[in-house]
Amino acid sequence: MLKSMLRATAFLAVALIPPASAAAADDDAKIVETLPPEVADVVTGGSWSEGKQGGFYRAIVVMTGSEQSFGARVYLQWLALSETDPVPKVVATAPLKEVNDQKLGNASIEIEGEETKDNEITIIVSSYDFEEDKDISLYVKGTAPGKYTMAKAPAKSPAAPPAAAPTNVPKDD
Repeated sequence: MLKSMLRATAFLAVALIPPASAAAADDDAKIVETLPPEVADVVTGGSWSEGKQGGFYRAIVVMTGSEQSFGARVYLQWLALSETDPVPKVVATAPLKEVNDQKLGNASIEIEGEETKDNEITIIVSSYDFEEDKDISLYVKGTAPGKYTMAKAPAKSPAAPPAAAPTNVPKDD
């Protein structure tokens, strides 16, 4: 029910915004131009609610540090929607300590399961370790504002057995 209300609120917010003008396009361009180059990846999705607030999640990868400590850091944010303002507000930001402590040299993020549950989203952090020549995948479950837990990778389904080779069976006439 709340998810439907959040979607309806988001739809109304978009529907009530006047058509984009040249000034609005200029404002959008300014926002994009001021985005720091250290922001390497941003994804949004899912939905959360707590009390009378509700909104969506945003995960961010920033590439920062000195020459010796340069690497990817990942953050999870909770943004709230409002009936009176179409621009979401950040209500909580959490650095993903368990991910950031791994000192990843690079990272990309994606969201999984955003349509399945309210108040739960899975962020998949992917990285490649060039020195070890291996892929790294970390799973984070975001829940209520400011709260997350590390999750285990989903179990891989067993491979299907190979199909049996067709046999030629003579037809009875």
